[in-house]
Amino acid sequence: MKFVLVAINLPIKNLFKQFIYSVPSEIKGLEVGWRVVIPFGGQKVEGFVVKTFTEATLEQESDYTDVSKIKPIIAALDVKPWFNAEMLETALWLAKYYMCSLAEAMRLFIPGKTSIKKKPIYNADGKLIAYEYEERLQEKNLLAYQISDLGKKALNEDIWGRSKKQESALQEFAKLEDALTVKEAEDKGISAAVLRALADKDYLTRTEKRIFRNSYEKDVLKTEKLVLNEEQKVAIKTVCNCLDDKNAQQEYLLHGITGSGKTEVYLRITEHALKQGKQVLVLVPEIALTAQIVRRFQAWFQDEVAVVHSKLSQNERGDVMYKMRTGEAKVLIGVRSAVFAPFDNLGVVIIDEEHEGSYKQEERPNYNAKLVAEIRCKNAGAVLLAGSATPSLESYYKATNNEIGYLELPKRATGGVLPEVSVVDMRKELKDGNKSVLSRKLRREIISASAAEEQTIVLLNRRGYSTFVMCRDCGEALLCPHCAVGLVYHAKDNHMRCHYCGNVYPIPTECPSCKSTRIKFFGTGTQKAEEEINSLPLTTTLRMDQDSTSKKLAHEEILGDFINRKANVLLGTQMVAKGHDVPNVTLVGILSADSILNLPDFRAGERAFSLLTQAAGRAGRGDKAGKVVLQTYDPENETIMLAAKQDYLTFAKKELEFRKELNYPPYSTILKLTVWEKEETLGIKLGDEIVAFLEEFCKSQNIEDCEILGPFPGIVAKVRDLYRLNILVKANDMEIIKKALFTSKYKELKNIYFDVDPLSVI
Repeated sequence: MKFVLVAINLPIKNLFKQFIYSVPSEIKGLEVGWRVVIPFGGQKVEGFVVKTFTEATLEQESDYTDVSKIKPIIAALDVKPWFNAEMLETALWLAKYYMCSLAEAMRLFIPGKTSIKKKPIYNADGKLIAYEYEERLQEKNLLAYQISDLGKKALNEDIWGRSKKQESALQEFAKLEDALTVKEAEDKGISAAVLRALADKDYLTRTEKRIFRNSYEKDVLKTEKLVLNEEQKVAIKTVCNCLDDKNAQQEYLLHGITGSGKTEVYLRITEHALKQGKQVLVLVPEIALTAQIVRRFQAWFQDEVAVVHSKLSQNERGDVMYKMRTGEAKVLIGVRSAVFAPFDNLGVVIIDEEHEGSYKQEERPNYNAKLVAEIRCKNAGAVLLAGSATPSLESYYKATNNEIGYLELPKRATGGVLPEVSVVDMRKELKDGNKSVLSRKLRREIISASAAEEQTIVLLNRRGYSTFVMCRDCGEALLCPHCAVGLVYHAKDNHMRCHYCGNVYPIPTECPSCKSTRIKFFGTGTQKAEEEINSLPLTTTLRMDQDSTSKKLAHEEILGDFINRKANVLLGTQMVAKGHDVPNVTLVGILSADSILNLPDFRAGERAFSLLTQAAGRAGRGDKAGKVVLQTYDPENETIMLAAKQDYLTFAKKELEFRKELNYPPYSTILKLTVWEKEETLGIKLGDEIVAFLEEFCKSQNIEDCEILGPFPGIVAKVRDLYRLNILVKANDMEIIKKALFTSKYKELKNIYFDVDPLSVI
């Protein structure tokens, strides 16, 4: 008899154990990597086979000697393993590195996190009596028709009489090698009635046809190969030589200024990989960036390109995974979760805008797609190419210390220059009586650009209509009752919303503290800024933020309208600052440039510099020179001055000196532990206990380079009625600290979360 060790695919934080099941004789060929349906806790759930045993080898497992108590698996899913050796190896690494269970790591590789759909069944009285289970990742097949031998014979014998429609339809089918679905037949003018009549005569055979759903199935751009400059040629040749020589450098940073033609480099390298029969993964940080890069890749590689992100349906994502597993698609473009796609023959992973924080998952397991991609490339023998105009300091440090290859694109591909940046002191604007969110200079420049039929992008890193709501008598800000954060006013729906828990509240007529009716809205959000910009002459505005892009593919529609000049101003949050290449944009306005500079986080300066530089880089990418108006209340700030000059090298040098002095990454690694508790005092008590445990461990092991900070409240101290306290651990060798925590009682406590290499320490 055969036995298997199964990781249970359930979203349970502390389920670290795997379980033994027997394999019924009728299930043949079951090996490591298969998805199976198993009984667990009174229900049917999905599991992943991670080890196999014979009865003899099972007896050697001290915990699993009683064969009579072992339950059989119910069914095997698919016709082959879902996990190949490389995927399983990556999952094992991920579970160890990010301190999660193996099942949590493996479920990341499943579209929608599970293949099993559970449907409740109720009796006549409405009482739940059972669950019905079905597989979610089934292939989608539709009824289709194909000409039969009898149909071909009928055509040759010309026996039709008056049935000209049937004869014409059969002649159409005779030209085809593939079957037609009903809809495909209707598109050719063949009705469903004619199909049924021909099938009833056995002139057509009924069959099934695999249907792929594709939200990006549109007319694509014509392939246009641009003339490369010398730096682009060097970058392409270097990476392609690496693809040809497996002993060469396997990871590269492509550091190219905004508009330097990084996408063109990606396309040529992808073309080389495809000629070798390899597959390519292209990671982008946000859905908002996929539309333009998808169209560029489709222009080159047509149907070989597949796209995946969270806005697609479960079925669409399943179709994409099927294409990648079978090798039917050669290029996959997607956001961070695409790093877990199954590949038949992975050759290259390209990470666009590699500096972006959205590659890090905020919920458990808190993986970073960049690091997962690095591990997958090592396991698969593939090449990793990460590109950015403002690389993360960790990547830049590795590149300049020869840990990875360093490729530079120091000038714009079109030969143009970086835009001219004007810094506006908003303190002076306010002093001179301008209370608008727009400086006088920015207002003049928007009007001028609109009059010249040019376009403008305006960045405001806030959503909603106003930033917060406050009583002018007692000074009390209106807070979410469930989260320690101010409510944001949304004028369109005339309500206040918490951007943490999502709860919505009516506008109060009086202050809940002092009963005053003097309620005022302070600050400026994107909705209010949109009103002000639309009031300018000749100006029409499109807004792009989370509120305006909630529906599927809304980002693409808004960008498409902007590119097609249905509006001359695109206003939005961070998503308007990244990756977009619109040649007619000659002006970029940046409102509240210093809004993220003062956060108590060691990466605040890096984030601000990157955002400002990336936003400025949207201007002047066509034939006309670009301008940037950068508004700030702190014009003397060094980060803002360097961003205005777009001087990354000076910024990186100074920031790395600061990091080294305080032993921050890349000179150390950080682990953040977060304690969630309904009662704040209990959270503090548990936090103190963990700190004492870690301090005692470091003392007993003579670890001197470990620094433990906290516990301290998160910057938003309460979310959804739970208090949040953080503990930070800084160490040069974090693995020994992680091992100590993983063998302690804290590993399985439900209210403690581990975040390895956190991007935010607050």
